[in-house]
Amino acid sequence: MTFNYNKLSAAVLAVVGSVALSSGAQSQTQGPEIEEVLVTAQKREQTLQDIPVAVSAFGGDFMKKANITDVRGLVDFTPGFSGRTEDSFTDALAMRGVVTNDFGIGGDPSVAVFQDGVWAGRTGGVQMSFYDISRAEVVKGPQGTLFGRNAIAGAVEIITNKPTDEFEASVDFTLAEYNHLEGTATINQPLTDNLFFRASVYGMQNDGYLENMQGGDDLGFHDNKSARLAMRYAGDFVDATLMYQTESRDQDPSVYWDPEAGLPSDKVNVDLKGGEGFDTAEIDLITLHADFALSEELTLSSITAYKTYDFDYLEDYDAGPELVNNYRQKNDVEYTSQEFRLSFDGDGPLSGFAGVSAYQEDIDGFFEYIYDEDALCRAIAVTDSGDFDSSLGPVTDCSSPAFADYWGEQIDPADQVMGKAEQSYVDVENSGYAVYGDLTYSVSERLDVTAGARYTLDKKKMSNQVLDSGGALYNNFNYEFMTLGALSNEDEWSEFTPRVAMNYDISDDVALYANAAKGYKSGGFATFGFDISDNTQNPYVLRPDEAVPMQFDPETVMSYEVGMKTRLLDNSMQFNVALFTYTYDDLQLAYFDDGSTQVSNVGEATGAGLEMDLRYLPSENWDIFLSGAYLSTEITDDEDMVDVGACAGCEGNSLPFAPELSASAIVTYLQPLSDGDMFFTTEVIYQSEMFGGPDNFESVAVQPWTEVAFRLGYDSNSDWNVALFVENATDETYFERGWENADANNEYGYGLPNAYVWPSKPRTIGVSFGMSFN
Repeated sequence: MTFNYNKLSAAVLAVVGSVALSSGAQSQTQGPEIEEVLVTAQKREQTLQDIPVAVSAFGGDFMKKANITDVRGLVDFTPGFSGRTEDSFTDALAMRGVVTNDFGIGGDPSVAVFQDGVWAGRTGGVQMSFYDISRAEVVKGPQGTLFGRNAIAGAVEIITNKPTDEFEASVDFTLAEYNHLEGTATINQPLTDNLFFRASVYGMQNDGYLENMQGGDDLGFHDNKSARLAMRYAGDFVDATLMYQTESRDQDPSVYWDPEAGLPSDKVNVDLKGGEGFDTAEIDLITLHADFALSEELTLSSITAYKTYDFDYLEDYDAGPELVNNYRQKNDVEYTSQEFRLSFDGDGPLSGFAGVSAYQEDIDGFFEYIYDEDALCRAIAVTDSGDFDSSLGPVTDCSSPAFADYWGEQIDPADQVMGKAEQSYVDVENSGYAVYGDLTYSVSERLDVTAGARYTLDKKKMSNQVLDSGGALYNNFNYEFMTLGALSNEDEWSEFTPRVAMNYDISDDVALYANAAKGYKSGGFATFGFDISDNTQNPYVLRPDEAVPMQFDPETVMSYEVGMKTRLLDNSMQFNVALFTYTYDDLQLAYFDDGSTQVSNVGEATGAGLEMDLRYLPSENWDIFLSGAYLSTEITDDEDMVDVGACAGCEGNSLPFAPELSASAIVTYLQPLSDGDMFFTTEVIYQSEMFGGPDNFESVAVQPWTEVAFRLGYDSNSDWNVALFVENATDETYFERGWENADANNEYGYGLPNAYVWPSKPRTIGVSFGMSFN
């Protein structure tokens, strides 16, 4: 009886271990070995242990077995990556504490996501489903030379399976509690000796799990459908793949839980019942990737992409049963990009690449804040009670004497509007280009030195038209004015960002590396903010010459990292460690100001940390993977933040969405049987306390949590597999994130309380089945 090490690895397939072990039987004296992981994080094939930067790699089989359905699922297994959210926004995704908390459309995400080398976009377009995936690579720290678009915090690249020259087909199904049904079908068909076709379809749907005290269906449902078609021509001179992917996504939006409402954590009390709120997207992507072999040393690569996505979203933002603030965002996005890259790798000491890229992005945005005026008046009287004269009695609607005193004028009850919407039309035009390159020189057999640089130019134009909502309060929640037509602003920014790195092999089994890089994210415009002239004819009606959309400047980061990568115990163990530090200038921060979300360069911050991962095969039966991260961040200058009201005094505080500790463990035991292998896997994920804003309010800080999952499966030698799984086996209750809308006493939030977002999904039991036909 022999052990199939490929199947043992498929049972684990973890970060930095998402690879197969050496196939075939190993001798008793040699023992199991970890096979090299090949990645393309530096745009050429290298082993994971030889890259002078911290990279986490995930195999497609691991993501399938771990039920990772999109980019948010990678967070739990990647040291230093945080901000997994249930909705389609990217405003919480953080790498080593560097985050974009702006949910508007005038800025760019700090963590860039790429699929097959193409920038995946922003909110609504990033969360495309994972299926028929070769691997995912998470590269941490500023990435200016490796991709067509800039990435200040880090990058996630998803590599899909290309068509190949051999027939293959497979089906996979998953059934679980909450009527969860998920399936993938793939076929790969060679058409000629050089022309290959591949097609995959994917679907996933489930019911909700979170009870709403207002009734309706439980919240948390999903209904996603996707298909991908690819045609590849592989000749001696050119290897080109044309791919089309379409996806339809429908799910519940974010749900907010008020810690002062007296509810258990498995219930919410919000006015949008199941099915009334929505988080939908229609996504289409076309790419053409062509590699031209100019010579044995030179390869010219071209990546052409066209992507559209229509995103529509409606949530109850006030966390309560009355219609105080339902937030809607609708974005129609069209994105085009072109990248050319020349790579060279010969027998000499020099290797590297040079590239040029350009993009055009057009966004048609629509935003509205919906509320009943009397409900908003009652909510303001609660959150801003310090501004009310209690002797005038309670506030029952906007015409109550106490509210009239607060508002400064008497309000006629007949003027109050139910279901009122403050609306704005925001259009954005983005374009830019970049020139970049990386050059590696092998000083000796053991020492490699890399230098790279990027020049980036970004242009942005925003037009914002604010409509008059009328009613008794007019515009007051998100804006305190209307505009005569669309008010516009435009600007451009450029930056030079260098990178240097060194990799030194102390021995064949131990390598040290160091790198330093400057990161940059372009400036932009606040989706809900205006710079208003002091000389306005009517402060409620803004004219084009009196105001423009509020501009914010670029942010930059200087990052330094040293690390060690090892192969130990006859390569049955791999241990990697990285130490990093960074300084963050002109931090772009979204903050809440009297009902409106603004964005400004309002702070400076530093960060430092330690990341480790270990893969160990103590015997032929066991596979152990451990990873962990320690992160220390600090806001070092809060003067501007205090001035604009972004925090009450947060110097010395941690950055939001930056937990101090995070860790994961995946342990698999494999037992060979006569016709296959049985495995049992335990997954443990831990996260320490995480704050939801710069004030670090304990009242809405996510408390430490630990989630455990078990998987018991069988891999047959006849190309089928089955597994029983239990996720969140201990039924751990925790929240996705906190949100700081008010002050430390939960006051002055203009009707909005400090709140948590999405309680965790309860224990879920399911079964998966897969079969391949080769």
